[in-house]
Amino acid sequence: MINNHTQYPNLLILDVREQHEYDESHLYNATLIPEGEIDSRISELEPYKNTEIIVYCRSGSRSALASQNLTNNYYFTKIFNMLGGITEWIDVGYPVWSKNEIINIDFSLTFIIIAIFGTTLVLISFYRKQELKQKK
Repeated sequence: MINNHTQYPNLLILDVREQHEYDESHLYNATLIPEGEIDSRISELEPYKNTEIIVYCRSGSRSALASQNLTNNYYFTKIFNMLGGITEWIDVGYPVWSKNEIINIDFSLTFIIIAIFGTTLVLISFYRKQELKQKK
């Protein structure tokens, strides 16, 4: 479901763990709403009432409770509980994101931008020198 953007273009990946667990590792593009906060934050989920939602936690227990809550109390129609949670996801070898990886990505992006800028300056200098040689 996660990789099939054609069939599931509005898929929501809902992480129902706590903030510190999410910071440690989470699925890419996951939305964090801890299981205990779903009732008070239900308005954030309303736009997804009739679209697919994958709900996950560490092992599948909290996500099962959250899935039941969304289905039984709020009448969401396309809830999928991720059995085994992120623990099984990691065990199978699927990718996860963490704060450290996001920082590394930002660093890499900064490095790439600096490299492009530096290369551009070198090329400009080179062509200016060529122009000066041709004018002499």
